[in-house]
Formats: sequence, C-alpha cells, structure tokens
Amino acid sequence: MILIDPYLSRPGKIEVFFKRVRPKVDVVNRYLQGLTGKLSAIIVGHTHFDHALDIPVFAQHFDGPLVGNSSLETLMTMHGMSGRVTVCKGRERVELSGGAAVTMIRSMHGLVAFGRIPSPGEINPTGRLPLKSSEYRHGTVFMTKLELDGKVFMHAGSANFIESELDGHSCDVLFMCVPGWRKVPGYTTRFLQMVKPKIIVPFHYDDFSAPISPNMKAPTLPLQDVAGFLQRITDSAPDAEIRKAHLFETMSF
Repeated sequence: MILIDPYLSRPGKIEVFFKRVRPKVDVVNRYLQGLTGKLSAIIVGHTHFDHALDIPVFAQHFDGPLVGNSSLETLMTMHGMSGRVTVCKGRERVELSGGAAVTMIRSMHGLVAFGRIPSPGEINPTGRLPLKSSEYRHGTVFMTKLELDGKVFMHAGSANFIESELDGHSCDVLFMCVPGWRKVPGYTTRFLQMVKPKIIVPFHYDDFSAPISPNMKAPTLPLQDVAGFLQRITDSAPDAEIRKAHLFETMSF
C-alpha cells in the first residue's frame, strides 16, 4: 500500500486561521489500525499543512520510505526524525518495494488565494512547533507519477503544471485537483492533451477544514464550480472516463 499526501486531521477553520495546527494523533492511529495491507511508502507532493501535517505521526508507526521535498525533511527534523525523507529536486525516479516506482515531476502550485499561490517558499527550520498553518510552506511542488501493478497513476495535487517538465509523461489514471482550475486555462486543456489519461478522478474540492464521516456528502469548498470543471475536462479529453469519488469509496483500476 502506498499513500500520497495522507491527511486525516482536518483542523477546523478557527484553528487554521487563528491558532497553531496540530495533528489528531488518535485519528491517524485509528486509520493505521484499520489498514488491511502493509504500508510500503508515503509520497508527499508539497508541504502545505493539508498535505504534510499528519506525516510525522505516520512516520512514528512506519519505517518505510518517505519521498518528498527538502521542506518535508525540515519538518521531519523538527519532529526529531531527521534523515527519513528521500529528498527530491525533480525528475528523480525512486524505486519502491514490490516493483513500484515513483517519478517526482516538478510542478507549480495553483492560484487559489485571490489569484495567488498561498504560503510559498520553504518551511523555516527555526519555527516553533506546533506550526501555524501559514508556516507550512509548500517547498518544491511535485506532480507525482506512480508506476504500480502495471498501471501508471499521476497525482496533480495542485491545479497547475510546468509544460516542459511533462515531456514524455503520460498516465492511465489521473487524480486531478480542482481548486484554482479557472486561473490556469491550460490545466484543463493542454495538460490533458499531454498526459492523455484514460481515467480522470477530480479531487481536493472538499472543505478540508470540516469533519467527515461515512455515509455523508462531502462538504465542498465554495466557488469551485465543479460542474464547470467536469464539463471542461469532458470537452478536452472526450475519450477519458471521469470518475467522481465519494467519501470512503474504494476504487479499482
């Protein structure tokens, strides 16, 4: 089992905007106890809090590889676990167990905060734990390409891309971040033409400051125009199957 950007704590809006954010250790532990397979690797595309907050908790119960940027290593060092991260700069292909491999493709963060990139730069190694949400700087942003069980999965964790970095890359399944899609017109057109996905799974449009539970409808971030996004990618990739995931749903590919 390989996880990409595992994030379970989902601190509320007051904590996110006015306090310091803390992982919910009990929530992460319950998730780990419920896993039916062995966790073999964790991949982190960038280090905003909604991608990296829970990683130190996972790492305390998991001795496999963590793959990410230098800010992830900084975060792990702050938590007393230096040397845990396979630090990537871009274009590395990292071999994983079971014949799997991940290629870290340099990318860009989407323009989601009033048309700007939120919390750019690197995590400050002199910061005081627990960090504020804004102190989780994104570091180097990667689009991750995972080769697993004879299929190629790409994970676009933010709605942007660097065209020159995508040469020669394509995928069977594309997990495609929604927020910010209208600010980068090529993201829903040229990007799809380049990577040629057979299946597209839109994601990251849920309100990740709200709690979730089975059998509920995912709370959605405001002003996302998910319907408009779905129409755009349908027009741009008419041969691709679009799957809209539901909370706690298991998908097979």
